[in-house]
Amino acid sequence: MTSSPVRSNSGASPLGRMRTYTTMSLIVVIGFYCLVAAFSSDSPATLVVSIVAGIVVTEFARHWERRGPAWHTALAVTVSLGAWVYMVVVGFPFGMLFPSIVLAILVSQRERWIVASLVGMIVVLAPLAVMAVLYPSESLVPFTLLTLGTYWLMVGLFMFNRYGFGLYLEIDAARTLAADLAVSEERYRFAADLHDIQGHTLHVIKLKTQLAEKLIDRDPDAAREHLAEAQDLIAETLANTKNLAYGKRTVTLASEMANAEQLFAAAGISWNSAGTVAPGEYDEIFGLVMREATTNILRHSQATSVSVIVEANRLRITNDGSAASARALSGLARLGDEFANRGGSLTTHSADGTFVTEATLS
Repeated sequence: MTSSPVRSNSGASPLGRMRTYTTMSLIVVIGFYCLVAAFSSDSPATLVVSIVAGIVVTEFARHWERRGPAWHTALAVTVSLGAWVYMVVVGFPFGMLFPSIVLAILVSQRERWIVASLVGMIVVLAPLAVMAVLYPSESLVPFTLLTLGTYWLMVGLFMFNRYGFGLYLEIDAARTLAADLAVSEERYRFAADLHDIQGHTLHVIKLKTQLAEKLIDRDPDAAREHLAEAQDLIAETLANTKNLAYGKRTVTLASEMANAEQLFAAAGISWNSAGTVAPGEYDEIFGLVMREATTNILRHSQATSVSVIVEANRLRITNDGSAASARALSGLARLGDEFANRGGSLTTHSADGTFVTEATLS
């Protein structure tokens, strides 16, 4: 049990509203019982003492969550105990309510609340002990039982209130964390998609401009053709980036395979594909695998040939020219998590210069 829960300065937040609601509820309930106790007396003096003590105690209830100023605590304890001592003397049976509330609030704010509650019990029983010494002939057993019952009831209520509010704090913290994680996940998704678009196309543009540079002297027409294709890719990338920003991006396996065939042809890499490409529920994710694999082949291999096998729920991409120690490919690893979430798999392996990327969904 903590004595200083997480605080929030925003009254408009759910936590701030819950804190305000709890405080106002306690003030209303405690104020009501203090008024009932005050007007249960036929004595004007007792009524005045009860009203004064009730106002002090009700106002002190504002500090149920965390300790208030020392002077405020001292005032509440002094006034409530003073009223209780006076009412013990005059025989008013409900005076123990005032110190019970104040002490219960203080007990609920302590780490070692069990020890604090026993100390509070001694304090609230002290006036009765004095009366037992001064007037040994009078029986104070009913008074004592009523005092103990009232005190422990108040302790239980405030401890339960603090426990319930603590659970709400945990729920609020979990909700905030979930919202932060959702934002981070969306940012990561957007960054990954942007990487797929920009990284893939920029590498292809680099390839096109390099080819144009090699051909500009001996085949200007071919060089201009490559530069025109690079400009088309830039325009397409700008459009894809805009679509991504507005959530309109679509990827298909057919378009990615057609794009890959053109890129490999420009790079002098032979292309072979088998199987039909039909739109379906796997179209986009297989398209993303094809795009990522194409980028990896162009960037990380010295491939001379690429073959692709397409089935209803499987895509297999094989290329030669793989490095002897192919490094882990982060883009495919990210897609592998998506396949795993869908009950499928995305695996890669390299052997004897051949790199295989295989994606399967059930």
